[in-house]
Amino acid sequence: MATTLDTITQVLTETFPIDAADITPERTFDDLGLDSLALLEMGLAVQESTGITLNDTELPKTVGQLVTLLDAAQATTAQADTAPVGPALAATDNTA
Repeated sequence: MATTLDTITQVLTETFPIDAADITPERTFDDLGLDSLALLEMGLAVQESTGITLNDTELPKTVGQLVTLLDAAQATTAQADTAPVGPALAATDNTA
C-alpha cells in the first residue's frame, strides 16, 4: 500500500518536472520550484488522487506538513465512516 508521501511524490513527478529523489518531507514547495499557480495545480491534483478536499485549507509550506494534513484528514474520514449514524431505534408497542 502506498504511503501518503508516495502519493504526493507521484502527483508531483507526474504533474511537474521534479525528480522523485528531490521530494523529501523537509523540502518546501518553494524549494521544489512551485509558485502559487503551481501550488494550486498541485492541490487539485492531490485532491483528485486522494479524494480529500483541500478547498478551504491553505496548503502547507513543506511536503511533510502536507503529508501530516492529508493523514489527519484521512483519519477523520475513516472515523466518520465507522461512527454510528444515529441512535438505535427502540421498538415501541402501540397496542396499549
